[in-house]
Amino acid sequence: MQKENYISRLLEKTILEAPKDKAIVLFGARQIGKTTLLQTIFNGEKTRWLSGDEVDDVAMLSNVTSKADLQVLLSGLDVLVIDEAQRVPGIGLLLKRLVDAQTGCRIVATGSSSLELAGGVMESAAGRLWVEYLWPISIEELANKNSWLGVVSDLPERLVFGNYPYIIREPKLAGETLKNLYESIVFKDIFALSGIRKHDKFQHLVKLLAYNIGGMISYERLGQESGLNALSVANYITLLEQCFIVKTLTSYSRNLAHELKKSKKIYFCDLGIRNAAINNFQPFSTRDAGERGALWENFFVMERLKMHQYRKSGANLYFWRDKQMNEVDLVEVMPDATMKAFECKVKESQVATPISFAKKYPECSFEVANMKNFYRYFV
Repeated sequence: MQKENYISRLLEKTILEAPKDKAIVLFGARQIGKTTLLQTIFNGEKTRWLSGDEVDDVAMLSNVTSKADLQVLLSGLDVLVIDEAQRVPGIGLLLKRLVDAQTGCRIVATGSSSLELAGGVMESAAGRLWVEYLWPISIEELANKNSWLGVVSDLPERLVFGNYPYIIREPKLAGETLKNLYESIVFKDIFALSGIRKHDKFQHLVKLLAYNIGGMISYERLGQESGLNALSVANYITLLEQCFIVKTLTSYSRNLAHELKKSKKIYFCDLGIRNAAINNFQPFSTRDAGERGALWENFFVMERLKMHQYRKSGANLYFWRDKQMNEVDLVEVMPDATMKAFECKVKESQVATPISFAKKYPECSFEVANMKNFYRYFV
């Protein structure tokens, strides 16, 4: 890739400064730019690239059983990268042994699914991993590449076609690329690792989730509409979240009886994938008000999530609603218990803090984020 087309990622410095005595594990959806990021970071280093998607590479890694094997694998290397590591049997134990070999070689593993990596790897390589998450291109990364004025002017495109790196680089091919990505790549790990089949009910569920971004979801109702039982719906949503396709938020409460404690909202990690799921790439300006509001809320919530994760703020994200249907779109709670609340509106408008929320949480700030002022909350 030409350097002028590369969008610098906020994780570059973080990964370079990761402890040398730990294996870096980089999570993120397929095609999100993990390999490009690592190629940029380790440019000039003597690097070996292996992949869990390549049969020969998996066979070789599976046969690394002795100290001599480790030495041969790492000999003369500055960096060893194992892409799609969740597809390598026993990857957790292998990472542990690679780190413990202490050859001075940096060990890096990437995964487009946490179905395996977030489970078995963590136990097998306890204390030897440095975990990071890479998301679709953030608005801060776009602003660093161009300008905040550019981010504001391009926002309607991002709300339709999303923030995958290739989509931003090749906007003329966005619709076709996203459809192909959705049909061939998005569910690859779910089908390969979870044992479920690519059946109509599952696809229908994904479409239902896409139509309900920013809205309250009920496993029972989704099950009735998709022909699945509630337990299957819950399991499938968990799988979608573990493969970085959707993100769920729970409602915030301090155990007050009249707040909704078990409610959930769902967002897509990338709006291009969301719009591909329902095959709708019509311009943002031509969509109805409800659809525009849902897209904007999804976008803002996911951008705040990216920001907090990259800055390692430790914030937990929620929404809030009580039984009288008073609602706040986003509530952020920091480790020191300080809170921020946001209401998402497409256009500039005066919105007062819900009285019941203000009474319960008088210390919480309240802001209205619209498509003109949103940059204030990221600089």
